[in-house]
Amino acid sequence: MQHLQPNTTLQGGKYRIERVLGQGGFGITYLAEQVSAHKRVAIKELFIASQGQAVNGRRGNHVTVTNAVNQVLFDKHKEKFKKEASRLATLRHRNLVRVYEWFEENGTVYYVMDFIEGESLMDKLNREGALPESLVMNYLQQLLSALQVVHEKNIWHLDIKPLNIMVDRNNHIYLIDFGASKHIEQSNGTLTTSSMLVGSPGYCPPEQSTETMKNIGAWTDIYALGATLYNLLTRRNPPTFDVIISEGRNAFSFPSNISSKTQDLIVRMMKVNRNERPQSVKDIFFDTRSNSATSREETIVEKPMSHSVPEYKEDSFGLNDFDYSDCLYVAMFSYVLLLFLYNMIFSNIFDLPALSWDKDNFLSHNNCIVVIISGAVVLLISAIIYGARKK
Repeated sequence: MQHLQPNTTLQGGKYRIERVLGQGGFGITYLAEQVSAHKRVAIKELFIASQGQAVNGRRGNHVTVTNAVNQVLFDKHKEKFKKEASRLATLRHRNLVRVYEWFEENGTVYYVMDFIEGESLMDKLNREGALPESLVMNYLQQLLSALQVVHEKNIWHLDIKPLNIMVDRNNHIYLIDFGASKHIEQSNGTLTTSSMLVGSPGYCPPEQSTETMKNIGAWTDIYALGATLYNLLTRRNPPTFDVIISEGRNAFSFPSNISSKTQDLIVRMMKVNRNERPQSVKDIFFDTRSNSATSREETIVEKPMSHSVPEYKEDSFGLNDFDYSDCLYVAMFSYVLLLFLYNMIFSNIFDLPALSWDKDNFLSHNNCIVVIISGAVVLLISAIIYGARKK
């Protein structure tokens, strides 16, 4: 077998393999358990077995190399794999999978990351058919936010497509598989890679299909993102750039229920000339912000975006996901609790008159004062929570 078997352990029993999640030309991803924490994680193993280039084999758990020439290639990829893991470990965003550590074992390299319980957008598309425009635009906003963080680290993903985007049951998006990613070293401007320059047909712009990498940039990911939107909205394969060159706008075939502004955005993102595409995530944001039109049945943008695409910031109170209805519930609960505490505890401790609930004294001076003060305290607490959520 070319993969680790179930119940195989790594790092002296720290991780236990459950099953294979997926395998590509440059790696195998496993579902595993972090034994001490009883936590499910995903573990990626460097294993090169692409078509026409079977660099690796396996003897037991140990990864072997087919010959001396391939050993040089494998060692080179091991170093790139480590750099990939180290770079991903620096990325913190709610729409990116978190990488925890990497280690060498069995003659190869592994890194450990979050396990996402969900499916790829490719699987969702195959199961449900073309997705609603409002949902796809919601996905776009999540991906833009994640890509802003990635691009600010001078990392280009270079393999954005529905297969490499995970979605959970709450329609929360995760951009995965940075195996093809490229990184610009800030010190000297040179481009380092995690793999050979690759791309998927239809999602790969002209500059990515050449031998040189000097024209790679944020606009390259933007092309692939546009192709992804097209695929999700139409369930059709995006046109390759040579078809777009020969047919122009006619290369695209949109359903009649897709708004013209969304169509225009996708066509612009997939311009063959990279200089005619949006040059950054923020450029797309301005397009989506102006795209306030509604589709024939649904609103395209479900929530207004701020002036810039925000980087997700974790907070210890979980306020990033705090909904307005939750705030109302908290306020109501706090109000009742405060009145109860006053009547049962505070009135006794501070020798204050208790609330009276009989009809003759219900609107007494004391009752009104307590109710008004309690309401003011609850409004203050709600304002603090709301303000923390908005930051």
